[in-house]
Amino acid sequence: MVSFAETTGGTQPRIGDGRSVGVVEPQLVRFDTPLKLACGKTLPSYELAYETYGELNARRNNAVLICHALNASHHVAGTWESEPDNVGWWDNMVGPGKPVDTNRFFVVGVNNLGSCFGSSGPGTVNPATGKVWGADFPLVTVEDWVDTQARLADHLGIDDWAAVMGGSLGGMQALCWATRYPGRIRNALVIAAAPNLSAENIAFNEVARQAILTDPDFHEGHFTEAGTLPRSGLRVARMIGHITYLSDEQMEAKFGRQLREGLKFSFAPEFQIESYLRYQGEKFADYYDANTYLRITKALDYFDPALATGGDLVRALAPAACRFLVVSFTTDWRFPPSRSREIVEALVANRHDVTYAEIVAPHGHDAFLLDSEQYHAVVRACFDRIAHDFKDYSTFRLGQSFTQALAERTKVSQRTDYATIAGWIGEGANVLDLGCGDGSLLAYLARERNARGYGVEIGDAGVRASIGAGVNVIQRDLEGGLKGFADDAFDCVILSQTLQAMKRIETIIAEMLRVGREAIVSFPNFGHWRHRLQILRGRMPVSESLPYQWFDTPNVHLCTVADFDAFLAERGLEVLDRVVLAGGREVGSLPNLLGELAIYRFRRRGAPRSAAPRGHA
Repeated sequence: MVSFAETTGGTQPRIGDGRSVGVVEPQLVRFDTPLKLACGKTLPSYELAYETYGELNARRNNAVLICHALNASHHVAGTWESEPDNVGWWDNMVGPGKPVDTNRFFVVGVNNLGSCFGSSGPGTVNPATGKVWGADFPLVTVEDWVDTQARLADHLGIDDWAAVMGGSLGGMQALCWATRYPGRIRNALVIAAAPNLSAENIAFNEVARQAILTDPDFHEGHFTEAGTLPRSGLRVARMIGHITYLSDEQMEAKFGRQLREGLKFSFAPEFQIESYLRYQGEKFADYYDANTYLRITKALDYFDPALATGGDLVRALAPAACRFLVVSFTTDWRFPPSRSREIVEALVANRHDVTYAEIVAPHGHDAFLLDSEQYHAVVRACFDRIAHDFKDYSTFRLGQSFTQALAERTKVSQRTDYATIAGWIGEGANVLDLGCGDGSLLAYLARERNARGYGVEIGDAGVRASIGAGVNVIQRDLEGGLKGFADDAFDCVILSQTLQAMKRIETIIAEMLRVGREAIVSFPNFGHWRHRLQILRGRMPVSESLPYQWFDTPNVHLCTVADFDAFLAERGLEVLDRVVLAGGREVGSLPNLLGELAIYRFRRRGAPRSAAPRGHA
């Protein structure tokens, strides 16, 4: 059986913290209802291997399905009594007190059809012939796997999953669940995945398959009858695949051009990286089935939810009804962040609830198996939110952080501009909050105006806090513009006390008015009399609205009320409202001198107004 070390190239999880699920028992269930496969063939019956961790609650609504990647299995966490060193491949993620907390969730790991770790596949016996299936086992797809997982849910008495989660190929299964069974999944965690394979990825898979198919010991897939094993082909296939799981940065740091014992002027492994890849190939050939490898890589190639909609991913994801967490890793070149952003943009176009986190990690594609702090913190925050979905807290409402869920029903924000902004937002408006920080403004608007939408935030801490606040947040750098958001997609786009930190102000204002009908901008007024007085004294201003010292400030473009008035007028933009505050109260006269915080609502001249907010015609 495959172990964690074999799926990650040797990186071992930490299990000495006393938080492992401990010894677990694999289970096997037989289904006698025929299964029609996407390839057109039918399996009269089949078996699925699975494991469970934690307990299913009385309402049966705390179940989480873990979908595995190419060469993993149902053994997600813990160990086996017969193999105490065989630690589950995601033991660092699943267990008591871990991001997927088995004290709260009932977690199911299932081995996919066609695999070689217990479920029906090429290495099991064909009941019709009494012989090993081998090359006769039909090709399967991600959709076939999801159908069998749905039957397993029925068997376990689970009507719907609190979450379906997976990395890489597992993330594709989670995405498939969201559209194939939209009524049976409440959250999808799509990690280090893609909406389909690129030509480059298909090419890697084809080269790996050819290494197996051309191995003289393969015997057209009937190597069991021939008494051989296509080890050479499997070794090369694994070496090719393993290169794509690592990053150039990681390989350079770990191996570089290190030699084992100096140059030998031979074709034996001389560089450390050569030795490492050969070792990985040898290990893989010891436990993996060649026919399984061919079929699972084909399932990867075939996955393309937009195929049925003429390549339109937006239409393909339209049926989804769950919330999404999409996670990518900066050095993953197998499924780079750009592929995850395709998924996010299609979900946003459908106005589905989605949060996106882009994790800085040096480990390449394999990062989804490891336990980087920000990655696990994001997943933990997501599951904290999910946990409150199935607990009956009558005081909890969308927009409250879960630490506040048992407290008062409404909490007035400490930010003086929030009430003013809320007064300009129409009931049920679709809002984009740029530089959303901890998500508190979006949460406030959800409470006060029943608004919905998305926040955009670059900071890791802000992304985590926004997830905790129960709002959608997309991690990205605003300086790159708002590519991926459609024209006029939002009723209002907000830039709250972030303008002064932007490098390309003209670009961001233009982008705000491209994707939104109206814009709201707030900023500290550099023209306030206290700031002027400090400058007269020869010092850079420091105040409540501008709290940073000159040497550590994030602010790069300070402006006054008069400056911003001129900026809007010169560009022909129509000011709909302007409020200038001092001490939380509106300033009536001399706003450029007496005002501390300016808040503007404006639009392109002649553009249609968004839905009329409370108190406005």
